[in-house]
Amino acid sequence: MYSRTTDDYDAMSKAGIEVIVQPSFWLGCPRTSVGTFEDYWEHMITFETKRAKEFGIEHFVCISVNPKEATERPLALNALEAMSKYLDRERVVAIGEIGYNVINDLEEEILVKQMDLATHKNMLITIHLPHNNKPEGIKRIERILKTDTAGKYTREKILVDHNVEETIETTLELGMWAGLSVYPITKLSPGRAISIIKKYGSEHIMIHSAADWGISNPLSVPLVAREMRKEGFSTSDIEKVTFYNAYEFFSQSHRFTWRP
Repeated sequence: MYSRTTDDYDAMSKAGIEVIVQPSFWLGCPRTSVGTFEDYWEHMITFETKRAKEFGIEHFVCISVNPKEATERPLALNALEAMSKYLDRERVVAIGEIGYNVINDLEEEILVKQMDLATHKNMLITIHLPHNNKPEGIKRIERILKTDTAGKYTREKILVDHNVEETIETTLELGMWAGLSVYPITKLSPGRAISIIKKYGSEHIMIHSAADWGISNPLSVPLVAREMRKEGFSTSDIEKVTFYNAYEFFSQSHRFTWRP
């Protein structure tokens, strides 16, 4: 919502959306200092929460060094150090998005450091699968988890977002939550998301509205709910993937205080 207008909050409110969780994402251009991270996180925690509340929407945030910002050295490492003081703030329910963009070792270093920080803080994690070559992204995540012989990463507390047909099975088999991001061009259409749900069911799967600087629709969740009704899905399955699964995941954070 950092990239969206107030009109979007108005439309979301009218569509019946009562609560949103917003991850940290790319600023739109390369960051030049740690201060730009800090100003962004503060904006998310305070101003966006206030802006959403004006339309009857509760707003929670995930804080992170985003994958698109993870390759700069020493900036990404310095930002991680500065990030710690924001993780204990009200409304911060997870560390995320973290993960891969171009898929390299610099990104993975920042990913693992943030996973370790989440473990230390007993926080939820949201992982971003790369825009390109998603199978390689999930393969790397699988390797990280399978080399975790100490069992420090609690898979039930990890949400992997931007799944597609080639990654959904691995995400679920690894015991993590699976996000399906609906986005008009580069991610899933409502039809593709529904086909995945038909094949894999409604357990541990949730629909997300991907809204950013490009052509996107903050109403993707209610749009998918409508298309699922037309396809004959049960009310229970629709409610699971558009509300209850996300609610169950984020309710693992004691800072996710909203109740239906």
